[in-house]
Amino acid sequence: MKTSIYAVQGPDHFRLVEATSKQAALRHVARDILTVERATQKTLVAAMQDGVKVEVAGAQEPESPDAE
Repeated sequence: MKTSIYAVQGPDHFRLVEATSKQAALRHVARDILTVERATQKTLVAAMQDGVKVEVAGAQEPESPDAE
């Protein structure tokens, strides 16, 4: 299988990853710095009290009025 070197960048990270696809490179880095689990009711209540909004995966963000 053919691989390429991908530059994976974030606010605090820059890594070079050899992978078969862009998605595979992203998954490789993400599993080192992120965790995902189903939110408990307690977590949801606390987050909403802190003003955290629920995001819809795959939904486009509305353009801000300042967007050009």
